[in-house]
Amino acid sequence: MKPQDSKNTASHSSRLKEEDIANESLESLLARLEASAIETKEAENVAYNSEELKSIIKDLEKDIVNGQWLKTYYADIDLRMMPALVEQANAKYPELNLQLAMTPEKLALSIKETVNEGVQSSRFIVNIGGSKIHFAVIDHKTIEDDTSLVLIEPTSFNNASAATMGLRTKQALQELNLPRCYFSMAEMDIQRSSSECGIFSLMLAKKLYLASSNLERMHKDNIKGAFCKPENPYLSADQLDTYLPVSCYKHTQSTKRLRDYVRENPSSEHKSVNKKGETLFERFDKNAVAMEEKVVSLSIHRKRVTEYKSVLKL
Repeated sequence: MKPQDSKNTASHSSRLKEEDIANESLESLLARLEASAIETKEAENVAYNSEELKSIIKDLEKDIVNGQWLKTYYADIDLRMMPALVEQANAKYPELNLQLAMTPEKLALSIKETVNEGVQSSRFIVNIGGSKIHFAVIDHKTIEDDTSLVLIEPTSFNNASAATMGLRTKQALQELNLPRCYFSMAEMDIQRSSSECGIFSLMLAKKLYLASSNLERMHKDNIKGAFCKPENPYLSADQLDTYLPVSCYKHTQSTKRLRDYVRENPSSEHKSVNKKGETLFERFDKNAVAMEEKVVSLSIHRKRVTEYKSVLKL
């Protein structure tokens, strides 16, 4: 057989690729571009070295003192720090079973693997992926042969990124078609700042683990179908308040939101939320800063500093 001319073969191959691209559907093209963006973003997410992290912590502390935290966007730093923060959390709580997924699609695969391994209780932090950054936390509990998954959004689903990620997560899980798996979404609405969803999600993952014995009612109701109704695609903040303990609300950034929680849980008003014996409102007042016509808590920003410092001890 006469060998093909390499030049002609290369030219033919090039034409085929051009034709494939030309015939590619818009949906396929967008998916391919997003996958490429995710790979690029993940390649950039190399952990900071010790000296870089010390410098970042110093800058964060300066921002808190001079008020720069009010207008600084920290999500990019949190994204790079999140793998180390998750590692540190698992080291502190060996049974936390916390995993990080950089996209809803990767989250679904991680959940499938976790369930197939027979893990009864675990948590996941998920990012929206692509060129965007938005985090939420998922609490997982298997009761007998039923798997309950509740995505807890620190902001609200009026947030476009939150709504998009919730929808993508639901679709990704539906495509896997896990048997006897019940997925619901709930908005917590405790975040008011623009870039703290990652730290809120990390904090909530730990609190949900520590309160896991008290969350069985939430997961049983989810399995019963109490959360998923056509008229209510997700659990509202006031509905979620009836399931979560007061400890999950210690970094809430709005006094109105705290009052809403206490209205649903009157006994929580005088409960201690930290080792100092402070109540929700005492702790809020200690971290309160006047911002234009509002008062906002910077507690979660201080929490970021504490979490970053803990990574230095790994």
